[in-house]
Amino acid sequence: MSTTLHNKPIPALGRLWSMFGTRSWHPSTSTPKLKSDDDDVDSRSPESLHQKPLLPAGSLTGNVLAMIRIIWTFTKNDLFTFSLQCVFFGVALSFAKDARTAPDPPTFNQVLSRLTGSCLIQFMSQLLTNLDNQREPASVIEDRINKPWRPIPSGMITPDQTRRLLLCLVPVYLALGYALGVWNMALVVVTINFIYNDLGGSGELLVRDVVLGIAYIIHQMGALQITLGSGEYRTDMAGDLVSPRGYAWAAMSGLLVVTTIPIQDIKDQEGDRQRANRKTMPLVIGETATRYYLAVMIPFWAVVGTVFWGTPVWYAVPLVAYGLYISWRLLAMRNPVDDEASWRNWTRWQLLAYALPAVNALTE
Repeated sequence: MSTTLHNKPIPALGRLWSMFGTRSWHPSTSTPKLKSDDDDVDSRSPESLHQKPLLPAGSLTGNVLAMIRIIWTFTKNDLFTFSLQCVFFGVALSFAKDARTAPDPPTFNQVLSRLTGSCLIQFMSQLLTNLDNQREPASVIEDRINKPWRPIPSGMITPDQTRRLLLCLVPVYLALGYALGVWNMALVVVTINFIYNDLGGSGELLVRDVVLGIAYIIHQMGALQITLGSGEYRTDMAGDLVSPRGYAWAAMSGLLVVTTIPIQDIKDQEGDRQRANRKTMPLVIGETATRYYLAVMIPFWAVVGTVFWGTPVWYAVPLVAYGLYISWRLLAMRNPVDDEASWRNWTRWQLLAYALPAVNALTE
């Protein structure tokens, strides 16, 4: 069946859409529905090839908008709580003279010109990670409870269509990483996704948190490399642009994430319990123990960060106080709505912690 645009057949586009399970391109086509638990959940089965259209609109513009909506829904929960932090980390650390080998920090115009590349690679990294993670059958079951608005449980796209979209985007992502001088980062991200999703690392408590910590470090270092001009100098991963102190701060930020990221598991307990192999800290040691653990670790890292950078009192006190406030919330406000708010406060607190190198540079 050929695709039409303004009532004219476009066979090539029709073959392209059919790759994603599209039978026709007509407004009367119904929205795809997620298969029930009684159906075969294997996205590689023959039954999964007979799918309802992914792009049911009647015009090219409508289909483009539909795809944008699907991509946005895949990533919107993480763009401002992960990708933004990594971009901000790179910009802030680039201004600290102890974190780079170049004698001068990038100029304001250089930062602005490189910001587009940094944001683009972070967005693509996040999109690939979300596609790979959310297409897994166990993730679909969890999202039906925790995040039913996501593309697969809401019926906007099927797991097999998601897999095919992922296959198309991986080479594009690797090429983008090479063009921006962070091809090493791109390869590591693809490998980490394989370990986390395809090898079941997300279900192992220690592996899960360590992989997430490494992912933060890799994304942050990628943002730092681009901000320092890695794409222009064609250096290897971080190369001679980053000093040992810069590496040390990146490692510390990774440990910060590894030891405090269980805060997001507190709000997702109901869905996590539906996954037989899910081992998060609240499910393993208990919710109360996890809350007290986090109540100690968050202000601890605030203190460590301010000492590491010799932060002035006017910034150190609010940062530590904010960490203590989050600790108080975790212990005093125990319900799903407040747990969601505590997690969002944690992501904002991260931004303040990542700003420490820039504050140090401004006060020298």
